[in-house]
Amino acid sequence: MKTLQKTAALAAAAILTAAPAVNAQVTEDGMGKMVPVELFACTFNDGQDMGDLDKVVTRWNKFMDDNDFDAYAAWTLTPVFYGPEQDFDFIWMGAWTDGNAMGTGSDMWMNDGGDVAAGFNTVADCSAHILLSSAQYKAPAGGGTPGSSILRMTNCEMKVGVRYADVMSAEIKWADYMNENGSSAGTWHWFPQLGGGDSGFDYKIVNAYANFAELGKDWEHSANGGGRQASQDLFDDLDDCDDARVYVGKSRREAQLR
Repeated sequence: MKTLQKTAALAAAAILTAAPAVNAQVTEDGMGKMVPVELFACTFNDGQDMGDLDKVVTRWNKFMDDNDFDAYAAWTLTPVFYGPEQDFDFIWMGAWTDGNAMGTGSDMWMNDGGDVAAGFNTVADCSAHILLSSAQYKAPAGGGTPGSSILRMTNCEMKVGVRYADVMSAEIKWADYMNENGSSAGTWHWFPQLGGGDSGFDYKIVNAYANFAELGKDWEHSANGGGRQASQDLFDDLDDCDDARVYVGKSRREAQLR
């Protein structure tokens, strides 16, 4: 299986030197704290499938409960719209409430989670593990952390001479526009942090929908309701984004992240 930076969907780079400026901008504009997000790209081992993974997830949730750890939310993502370079079966996506929870939870898992980890390794091979930081631009309908959802992801690079502050300003205007036009989607920017090498993108735009009907509603507004033109007016001079991928996300563990 190709490493994650070789896929169009998921990549990351160690650009920690850029993270403080992004954090400060997000905080000053009141979009809420950044949270750490991890992604594993996984392929089932021979004879294993999602039913086998479900059994290990049950054991993992008991491990988390036994350790009173409620600061981590998790999902599995199954590709629906994707390209041939995405040769994994599913993505494990997890997010902590903050960096302190990430550190504490990681120590707990490394020190005490060996038996459950062995169960995961029996089911699937996860050849890529990356860390990103997530900023929220638009809360999903109802607020809170999304549960089982349809996720849309696209990778974007800023054009020469563009500052992220310019992108942020446009994204806030876009979130207002989408709210005014009845979109229920949540919107986040994910910034590469650890594990990916040369990612080839500056940030990933992630949208979460409650179901395909809500995704289709936004598609219709974009294609036939003026949304595409509004988006081009805001972003054409700022960034270049690739074709989006879409995943069915199944909630595996709930936590209130923001």
